Amino acid sequence: MLKIKNVVAGYGKAEVLHGIELYVDAGEVVALVGPNGAGKTTTIRCVTGQLPIKQGLVTYKEKDISQIPAYQIVNLGICCSPEGRNVFGNLSVYENLKMGGYLIHGKQLYKEQLEWVYSLFPKLWERRDQLAESLSGGEQQMLAIGRAIMSKPSLLLLDEPSLGLAPVVVDQIYEKIEEISHEGTSILLVEQNVRLALEISSRAYVMESGQIRLCGKSSELEKDSYIEQTYLGVK
Repeated sequence: MLKIKNVVAGYGKAEVLHGIELYVDAGEVVALVGPNGAGKTTTIRCVTGQLPIKQGLVTYKEKDISQIPAYQIVNLGICCSPEGRNVFGNLSVYENLKMGGYLIHGKQLYKEQLEWVYSLFPKLWERRDQLAESLSGGEQQMLAIGRAIMSKPSLLLLDEPSLGLAPVVVDQIYEKIEEISHEGTSILLVEQNVRLALEISSRAYVMESGQIRLCGKSSELEKDSYIEQTYLGVK
């Protein structure tokens, strides 16, 4: 579904990604993990068209999307829940979700998708008339994900969904991510929480200093001595 091949990208003269390669198959949850500053969010920005790549290729369903502008990417079936959530604070919960569903054609389909989001995140239904800025951090994360799935994407990009949240809230968020996956949505999950990401994903890539250091089945990476010592705290 998604392929990133030999991608080089950065900001100005600063090169952040040094020829990375990864792929996501249909129906998969794939994790991209690593420390802060490794280039994970930059990778997401290359997929969404927010950052032009300097070299390499990004393809989606075998179509080259490397030069497609960001505003057209969502039309292809790719949506992103960004790092830091970035909800529209001065809009209500419902208005945020409505923004996410602006591409849906047909009132019935829109209604069904909205009801599905509310069933997935009941808190959003309870808070539907509140301003997004009044929500807790966990509720804002639910809203960011809900807004991203309103258009029923084939590929969902999740950038640090656990960032800054209490463990009990993180567990709730990840339960919902699994439900979204079970609906058939492919997911590329960017996380600093390596243990959590490996638990939910089928495959994973470990990124360090703008390069892919390790990749493989998540169940196997969990047992890798380097992963255990560096990211899981096992000595």
